[in-house]
Amino acid sequence: MKRNKRKSILIALIALFVCGLNVLNVFADGKNGESTMTISPMTQKIILMPGETKEVVIKVSNPYLAKQNLEYSVSVGSFSQSAGEDSRDDYDSVDTGTKTEYNQIMDWITLGKDSGTVAPNEVDLISFTINVPNDAPAGGQYATILVTDETDYMGDSDGDVSIESKMQIGSIIYAEVTGATREEGKILENNIPSFLLNNQLEATSMVRNDGNVHTDASYILQVWPMIGDEEICTNEEEPDLSLILPETERFHAQTCNLPIAGIFRVKQTVKIFGEESVVEKMVIVCPIWLIFIILFIIFALIFYFVAKAKARKKVAKKAEKTV
Repeated sequence: MKRNKRKSILIALIALFVCGLNVLNVFADGKNGESTMTISPMTQKIILMPGETKEVVIKVSNPYLAKQNLEYSVSVGSFSQSAGEDSRDDYDSVDTGTKTEYNQIMDWITLGKDSGTVAPNEVDLISFTINVPNDAPAGGQYATILVTDETDYMGDSDGDVSIESKMQIGSIIYAEVTGATREEGKILENNIPSFLLNNQLEATSMVRNDGNVHTDASYILQVWPMIGDEEICTNEEEPDLSLILPETERFHAQTCNLPIAGIFRVKQTVKIFGEESVVEKMVIVCPIWLIFIILFIIFALIFYFVAKAKARKKVAKKAEKTV
């Protein structure tokens, strides 16, 4: 009875080992449920004119050493930002399904094909046409060319493992229709903290695009010691940029690792369209352990001076008694 039990356990262990090898083979071949597909470009900025017809092309690649062709489908989706419950701005996630006045371009796009096949280490082209109406509204128009991996990934030749992948990626179209565009923006916040308990400085800002075209807001953070002109942090030559869609607000944070303690001069410059906001502050970095040391020294000095004052009073009283 014990021998049969041991035999069953041994068979089970061997089966687990073989299954593990099969799973490792699946992952080694890149068939782990994630698509090997890539597309380029991921984003395109296009200028359109009313009545114009524009041809656009994107590439679909199967770059890994896969053992089978990549099957995909193509569709047109919208593009807008949606804010979640805990989001500070309008940029918590991407919405590719909701139609607004700024993704009418979806109806202007005609795909050259709705599906395709890419051989291993090969590239396939997806072409589409944008037919701009004569009465197209001036300003921003946004869409996404969605490519879905439809490949039925199979395991080894014995068919022991089969994994289905349904990954979807998109190429975003940022289009601007010429005409009476409106470029208006506001800087709602530009904040630098005054006191830090650690050396991680975070300067934040919030901007709003009130125009009807997208734009890049720019952010510059500069930090100097209290005395001296040698910058600790700066991105003045290459400012941070974030793309702001029409009629949306966007939060941005810039960081800098400061020395462990000290006083520093900090300057943040935020720009959107013709609007600019500059904030300069003295920032104190004082970690908790340093606060405890300072408090200890203060209390020690207080104790010392109180004790010394009491000692003087005692000496004075003795002197009075002696007289």
